[in-house]
Amino acid sequence: MQNYIKIMSILVIISLLLGVFVTGCGSSTTTNEKAISEKNETKTSEEGKNGEAKHVFKLSNVFTPDQPLNVALEEVAKNINERTNGAIEIQIYPNGEIAAYKDGVELVLRGAHFISNEDPSYIGDYVPEYKALVGPMLYETMDEYSAMCQSDYVKEINKKAEEKGIKVLALDYCFGFRHIVANKPVKTPEDLKGVKLRVPKSDLWIDTLTAMGATPVPMAWSEVYSALQQGVIDGLETSISDVAANQLQEIVKHISLTGHFCGTTCIALSNEVWKTLTPEQQKIMEEEFAAGAIKNNEMVKEQEAKDRKMLEESGVQFHEVDLESFRERTAVVFEKISGLPSGTYEKIQEELNKIRKSK
Repeated sequence: MQNYIKIMSILVIISLLLGVFVTGCGSSTTTNEKAISEKNETKTSEEGKNGEAKHVFKLSNVFTPDQPLNVALEEVAKNINERTNGAIEIQIYPNGEIAAYKDGVELVLRGAHFISNEDPSYIGDYVPEYKALVGPMLYETMDEYSAMCQSDYVKEINKKAEEKGIKVLALDYCFGFRHIVANKPVKTPEDLKGVKLRVPKSDLWIDTLTAMGATPVPMAWSEVYSALQQGVIDGLETSISDVAANQLQEIVKHISLTGHFCGTTCIALSNEVWKTLTPEQQKIMEEEFAAGAIKNNEMVKEQEAKDRKMLEESGVQFHEVDLESFRERTAVVFEKISGLPSGTYEKIQEELNKIRKSK
């Protein structure tokens, strides 16, 4: 009898232990299911309305919020978000609030969800033809430059960029021709001797302004106003609308119309990230950024006319220059572009002649 009681006691203990074990397993299973559910909920929150994976891009530019280029990009972002049913979101950061210039291009090359909006010369570090494409003293109008960007010649250059990991969606988000803005008139290269001008940190800019006769001073845009005030620089080279938008007329009163660069930016992102988009999403991105460039350029023309009038009323003087003398001086810049295929300058001139004859 005692043995029987002992056996029954042992069986009860085993049953209790099994119950605890099963209860523990049940609790664990519930926790796992909750974790999986939360993971799925998080994934859903990162999808578009149609269940497509959501892509969030950051797009940086150095323009003020109300300048045409930023306004146009804000509209492009809105249209893309609507047309993809929320599957693609593009967050715009003006005023150089996040990575810009070379830092932005490096993010693209590292495969970040980042859209670079820089002068094409910055991707020219990887495909030299871009530096020549936006080289000095080439274009007479923004329309000429836009027509060049649509040519088969430039489309071949864009293919080279893809091989380097850069997908170029547009090259012609223009912001006006760049001129010499200084504390005195400049009409010939000789007038620039000893004149310190702020330039972006780009070899193309440094070589061009050196060839034009100036002393280039590479400097971040955010430092320009104080540098002018303190006499660190004598002026800069920029567009008419940039002068107005940043109230530089308070310090410098002369704009010499060299038009040495057609001020423009490109739209570029990682080619690997581009491949993760669906064909329909790619089509929408291409269409909207192309349409945005057209709208931007029209706004820039209208804004520049208003800004020039305002600047003249503020006492700024505009000066015509000896363009041919500057053109002769800057021809050497194309010879200095590292890695540029032989005959590139001649090819660009050939394409320009076709564009001008077709008008």
